[in-house]
Amino acid sequence: MNWIKNQPIAHRGLYKGFEIPENSLYAFKKAIDNNYAIELDVRLTKDEKVIVFHDKNLIRLCADRRKIRTQNYDAIKNIKLFNSNETIPTLSDVLKLVRGKVPLLIEIKNHEEIGLFEELVVKQLEEYKGEFSICSFNYHILQWFKKYHPSISRGLIFGDIKKLEIKYYKITFLYRFFRVRPDFISLDYKLLDTFIPNFCRWLRIPIISWTINNKKKRRKAMEIVDNIIFENIKIKKL
Repeated sequence: MNWIKNQPIAHRGLYKGFEIPENSLYAFKKAIDNNYAIELDVRLTKDEKVIVFHDKNLIRLCADRRKIRTQNYDAIKNIKLFNSNETIPTLSDVLKLVRGKVPLLIEIKNHEEIGLFEELVVKQLEEYKGEFSICSFNYHILQWFKKYHPSISRGLIFGDIKKLEIKYYKITFLYRFFRVRPDFISLDYKLLDTFIPNFCRWLRIPIISWTINNKKKRRKAMEIVDNIIFENIKIKKL
């Protein structure tokens, strides 16, 4: 867990617009070359392949309306990200590329049937020698890891609160926190002025803030949190 405080985390790799697509092997290689930790997103295909991709569908990155969960990997693996030569990697592809050179922060995207997806992720990580942590907005996913694989470092992502929950965000956060007992919190930058940072410091729980995309945000965040998930700015080592 020491890495959480030591290496800035490149959001979806060290990507750069259309030139270096997010969550691509190229973006991850650039992060490795600069010695940044890597944040990435994983989803499950129809044929139960764990792929590295943020969105539910292919519209934004591939101009394709198909949903990831309805497609076999073979049907989408050669689709280009934007107009680059990069394609959608599997988690296995990424692990082979990184090989423990930098830490990984693996976000498991929200899904309904808890268990299968998580087991597939764990299976791929069992033989991996590098540092990694998993994280999710979905506290049910984190509860599963707490129950079945408590040795795996887990982080609760909190932010992007729905309109109905804004008024009760304190109760929402505390409920999820105590259900999960996470090893760290990944906190929306917009919530840095709330009680949450003080609460975490009181319990000595590390905090990461996202997504830091300008110098002003970086200065404020680094006065409050232990680390940042950044994009589109140059970051000096902590």
